[in-house]
Amino acid sequence: MVDLRTQAWLDDMFIYGGGNVYGPPQLKEATDTRGEWAERFRSNFDHVLAEKTLTAAEYEARTEISYDTDVEFYEYLLKLYRFLFSSGPMP
Repeated sequence: MVDLRTQAWLDDMFIYGGGNVYGPPQLKEATDTRGEWAERFRSNFDHVLAEKTLTAAEYEARTEISYDTDVEFYEYLLKLYRFLFSSGPMP
């Protein structure tokens, strides 16, 4: 079971990063332009990366995107975070 901040982030990822959407560019656009929501999303993303309580299996259950291991999952999340907030390449 995940905490409320992780669940909020996961719900947002379902909308922008689910298996039927996979939209890092759309998510980047939203985080660049959506004030309070973008701040909350980034704060929750920071929380997910710091706490690492979400598993790859939990992410897959919500988004339909799978990773072989939790390590691979968190490597992807870090790449996505850099893309969204630090001008990194698209993952």
